[in-house]
Amino acid sequence: MTAPNPRLLLQHLYTGVIWVSHDLRIAWVNTQTEQILSVSASRLIGLNIIDLLLPVHLTPDRTESIDTKNTLPPHQTSNGNRLDDSEKNDDPHSIVEKQTPHLPTLTEAYNKLQTQFHNAQYYQQPFIEYNRQIRGIHQPLDLHYSVTPVEQEGLPYFLIEIWHGDRRNRLDKEQQLQEQHDVSREMLRSVAHEVKNPLAGIRGAAQLLIRQARSSLAANSDLTHTEQQPTVMVDANKLTTYANIVISETDRLTKLIEQLLGSNQLPEFALINIHQPLEHVLLLTQTQHPSVNIKRDYDLSLPELMADNNQLIQVFLNLVNNACEAMLEQDSNTLSADYQPQLTITTRIEHQYTIGTVHHKQVIKVSVQDNGAGISHALIGRIFFPLVTARANGTGLGLALVQEIVHRHQGSIEVASQPGDTQFTVYLPLTIVDPPSASG
Repeated sequence: MTAPNPRLLLQHLYTGVIWVSHDLRIAWVNTQTEQILSVSASRLIGLNIIDLLLPVHLTPDRTESIDTKNTLPPHQTSNGNRLDDSEKNDDPHSIVEKQTPHLPTLTEAYNKLQTQFHNAQYYQQPFIEYNRQIRGIHQPLDLHYSVTPVEQEGLPYFLIEIWHGDRRNRLDKEQQLQEQHDVSREMLRSVAHEVKNPLAGIRGAAQLLIRQARSSLAANSDLTHTEQQPTVMVDANKLTTYANIVISETDRLTKLIEQLLGSNQLPEFALINIHQPLEHVLLLTQTQHPSVNIKRDYDLSLPELMADNNQLIQVFLNLVNNACEAMLEQDSNTLSADYQPQLTITTRIEHQYTIGTVHHKQVIKVSVQDNGAGISHALIGRIFFPLVTARANGTGLGLALVQEIVHRHQGSIEVASQPGDTQFTVYLPLTIVDPPSASG
């Protein structure tokens, strides 16, 4: 049996792997590292790992700029003092933390990380940092990382693993929300079924009343010169009017219940370009909301995916309409004079992404972003539940339907919001495994 290629194994890990030389320069990274940091390997190789792992929040540094090529001897602190035996322990963090209990400066943070690396090498003791917000390359990142000192051909190296700090939390939250959604959806289906049957009876009775009223009008139309004829005609007309109101309201409730029950129509999967349904929706939006400025940030190299084009139109139409209404319904007195409603649609490929319990090598990411008032903190956790809405004339069913369609495509949807920036993000796998069956 042939032994696996170690580098091939590293390229298929869920965590990022960074190989760092003795001078703390990055020598090699795997594909997942490129995805986590959103930087190509060619740009990462040669960088000082300390610069990458520096924390975001620092006190302004009044010292001179740091010479990133400097290194410290193994068991030596940043102030040049050697550690005595009482200070040597398995936790290199405590040494520096005693010296800098305040928010560190850039110099202090840099020296602290250098000391950690050198102590790890000197004692051959790996260390792990959890929930660290690092500078990264393009933007700050919430990460966990571990540093393991190793030797190869007599030379010291470091093996660093990085992984998203919010990955496990995100997966747990997604699973919990999905379970809550399924339970509430099932309860609503049960109630809707129970209400739908009596509504049919009410509508039938109202139709019989209309027929009876029309029969009374016809029977009395032949009568002449009687005092009762005007009264009979007025009563019959009123009866017809009231019965029509009953039918109209019953039809409205029936339509609402059908929305609650959801569609049993299965997606008709076919290979499509994700920009087809998006452009269809944006063409409608330009007509309906001409005052909204639409910005397209497309990755035109995205591969095709298996999806139902019509159902994705429904998804994006709901999201885009909600975004436009959120921007246009704001109180004009609270807006600046130069405020311009802006809708931004972004498409990207996301690598090594987990949806539910399935890990995908690639998924398509579509973001719908607006600069409206935002979603309240109290509402955002329940935004995908049926009948939950902040709008006076909203039914609270649009986003519930969006989530159901996305789940039928084995995808996921997320929302992040603050005043002036709300973003709904849809993740769709390129292929569908075991297409869903009709239920409910």
